[in-house]
Amino acid sequence: MSAENTSISATVRCEASMKTIKGTSYGTTGKYFYNKYTPNAKVINNGITYNYDTTNSLMQDIGGNLRYYGASPNNYIYFNCSDYSNQSSTTCETWRIIGVFDGKLKLIRGSQIGSYSWDNKNTSTGAESAFGKNDWTDARLMKLLNPGYESETTGGSLYYNSKSGNCYAGQNNATTTCDFTSAGIKNDTTRNMISDNTYSLLGWDSNSVYSNQMYEYERSTGSVYTGRLTSWTGKIALAYPSDYGYATDLSKCTQNLYNYNDSTCTSNNWMKSIMTSNNWLLTPNSGYSDASWLVAKTGREAHYGVCYQYGVTPVLYLGSELSIKAGTGSSSAPYQISV
Repeated sequence: MSAENTSISATVRCEASMKTIKGTSYGTTGKYFYNKYTPNAKVINNGITYNYDTTNSLMQDIGGNLRYYGASPNNYIYFNCSDYSNQSSTTCETWRIIGVFDGKLKLIRGSQIGSYSWDNKNTSTGAESAFGKNDWTDARLMKLLNPGYESETTGGSLYYNSKSGNCYAGQNNATTTCDFTSAGIKNDTTRNMISDNTYSLLGWDSNSVYSNQMYEYERSTGSVYTGRLTSWTGKIALAYPSDYGYATDLSKCTQNLYNYNDSTCTSNNWMKSIMTSNNWLLTPNSGYSDASWLVAKTGREAHYGVCYQYGVTPVLYLGSELSIKAGTGSSSAPYQISV
């Protein structure tokens, strides 16, 4: 099934709150990036005034979180390395920095790890319909990405443990072979860097909303389908719709999230180059038991049945005690983490 509710909810109009004090409460890594942030422009989008640092391609959202934006910001970082004493494109994967949230650096993998179902249970295996269940706390994709599900005969913790086997993909509990021996989390050094984080699981049922509205729905004013939990604590998840929304240059892209297929929005959004095909997001559609948000290959955000086999791009937080030891964040000189 698919759902694309396009009604627009009331616009919240205010000025984005700014965290202007650069203190140690941001953590070592967070402080490093806040010290780079020097606002020099104001951008108004959907009635919200944002402070932009056009030199470093940094901005603050309505929650005061620091984010990279635009077509090609210097937000590259080496992560998931086989050798952290010699970080390079041959020993590490290149990830991208979404921003700083509560003192922690939030990263997204620089490419998809494959195409899998968000969840593909049917009524015989615990879902309310034949199109899966949009409960991230028990989702099959969650169990693929995170530790603690090694006893699952299909998918359980395969990405987290860099193993191969079968993963869920397609309607009615369908599976496909999957191999994360190269693409998975490489070692315990990397696993120990990943912070446990509490993710809000509030959802929304309209994609004709703007980034500021979506941010609030995700974290405070949204809703969930009957019986769903509203938060989850774990290590690896997916991007929020607002993460993708705020990654564009809001001074150029003035569309709502459903209309992000506009060429100006896609060409000025660094995250779109990662989400080259339909790509799952974390937030459920609260009006359905079996739909979640995604970035469509055209660039717009929409809702589809969670059983479908779409792209997966892991997102995680680094521990706030980690620091940056080298690099400029460019594609040729990504940031390096001090271990």
